[in-house]
Amino acid sequence: MKRLLCILLLAGSLQAAKDDPFTSVAPKPEFQELQSSSLYVPMKDGTRIALDVVLPKGLPPERKLPTVLKITRYGRASVDGKIDFITRFFVSRGYARVLMDERGTGASFGTVRYGKPTLGDIREVVDWIVRQPWSNGRVAATGGSYEGTTSELLAAIDHPAVRAVAPLYSDFNYYTDLLYSGGVFNDLLIKTWSDLTAQMDAGASAKRVDTDKDGTLLKQAVAQHPANLNVYDGSRHAPFIDDVASGMGGAWLDISITGVRAELEKSRVPMMIFASWYDAATVQGTIERFQTFSNIQRVFIGAWNHGGGRDGNPFLPQGTPPVPGQVQQTAEVLHFFDHFLKDAPDETAGKRQFYYFTIGENAWHATDTWPPQGLHTTIYHLTGDHTLREQAGEASVQVELPVISTGEQNRWGPQVSGGDVHYDNVMSKLNSLPQFTSAPLSAALEITGQPVLRLHLACAESDPAVFAYLVAVDPNGKSVFLTDGELRLVDRKLNADEQTLHSYFKRDSEPVPQGKEFEADFTLFPLSAVVPEGWRLRILLAAGDSPQFGAATPYKAIIFSSSQLELPSKMREKDTGRTK
Repeated sequence: MKRLLCILLLAGSLQAAKDDPFTSVAPKPEFQELQSSSLYVPMKDGTRIALDVVLPKGLPPERKLPTVLKITRYGRASVDGKIDFITRFFVSRGYARVLMDERGTGASFGTVRYGKPTLGDIREVVDWIVRQPWSNGRVAATGGSYEGTTSELLAAIDHPAVRAVAPLYSDFNYYTDLLYSGGVFNDLLIKTWSDLTAQMDAGASAKRVDTDKDGTLLKQAVAQHPANLNVYDGSRHAPFIDDVASGMGGAWLDISITGVRAELEKSRVPMMIFASWYDAATVQGTIERFQTFSNIQRVFIGAWNHGGGRDGNPFLPQGTPPVPGQVQQTAEVLHFFDHFLKDAPDETAGKRQFYYFTIGENAWHATDTWPPQGLHTTIYHLTGDHTLREQAGEASVQVELPVISTGEQNRWGPQVSGGDVHYDNVMSKLNSLPQFTSAPLSAALEITGQPVLRLHLACAESDPAVFAYLVAVDPNGKSVFLTDGELRLVDRKLNADEQTLHSYFKRDSEPVPQGKEFEADFTLFPLSAVVPEGWRLRILLAAGDSPQFGAATPYKAIIFSSSQLELPSKMREKDTGRTK
């Protein structure tokens, strides 16, 4: 039966590929040989920023090229001088590529900045680019993860040369989407990233510029980097969204993309966005950007790992090739840039487009609004007999909420490792948690959007958290992970205007009432899934996820029957793609 299920799901995936939105075909390379050079460009304050410039070899003097900029704190280029795939892809097809070590990183001098304080350096580098004899005066940026965030910052510099950006798998709101999901500190992720970047800042990723023959300038630059903020230490002492982490240059909202919201909207720079349902919580930012920014956006949300190099669809076997792969994803960015930087025709270029992948069905869908039309809220009640029912129950139930580990392949781990995101290897742990399970579905159920868990509970802890996991269970008892979410309960004050229902401001924190019933509503991460007929839904609860979110303590809680799980959903008719 399991083998048959995998075959059917794979067949669905292959069929869906015929109708997917990834139709761009990259032109054959125009240039076969490339040449790279590097130099320092001084900023107005005298700080020297290291750049690599990669151009087609033998470019005629009369030929002018648009530029694709990379802005990074991970080392602008390989220390051994090798040209990376993305650079070769664009330059061989008629672009210049400029690679920038951010201030305080790589071979650049100074100390690192985050968010809005970086705009000045980016603007000065763009000024330098458009003065070059090979430049056609148009600039874009693309990159993944941190480099996706800096690509989006390019659009905020208020420069006429900036024509498009493509932030891929990037961070929109550092607090809610990465560092403090649900107000709970993401200890392991931030510690690992902080240690890794400290090694890079100490010279591990530093490529010296061409004129620095003996490496003297590189040593001088690296000698300034110990003044960089220790991100882990700064973050863990700033638990609220309006806290200012020492050395970060502002509160979390200020240094995130949210801090340049006005500049981005004013710019009207078009954006191509790639994101995943299972890449940390970054899909929340992708949705919020589309809902609140008026810029032209072409958005793709799939079921990939961080970076899009591996498939993360929980209905398919681990190791299934991603569809599309990174080459096709890059071809989509190229097509997008060709229109805005080279005036290539594209009938869809002026439209806001939102494409999303539905797991289980394994098909792509398109919408111009989010959430899509046709959904309603299905409410399940958490009852005293550990079931999910559409009718309210009466009895409450006492549970022991344990601390578990979702391992290295959860939605957070690949942010640093770049590896697989899959929960199969921890599903037995999840199924040992206190749980509430529905009856078998009478028809296939599509869940698209952001589920909400409205808990009514009582406990004796002063500062607990609740972690929730939503899974689907097939008729043979095999569980498939769907989504999850968490909330630090002192952050429970409801604010329906916020995407995650909470402000996370210090002034809104509330003590947990000892031994008394209270309500804690929180969102699970957005998803789009079709759960087949005959399967059941299950919600599981825990007190913590360690070591991912640091140390936690198990505790007893009473879950009252007034607790509800709300699913944005619609039923699918049998054997058709239609809904009812």
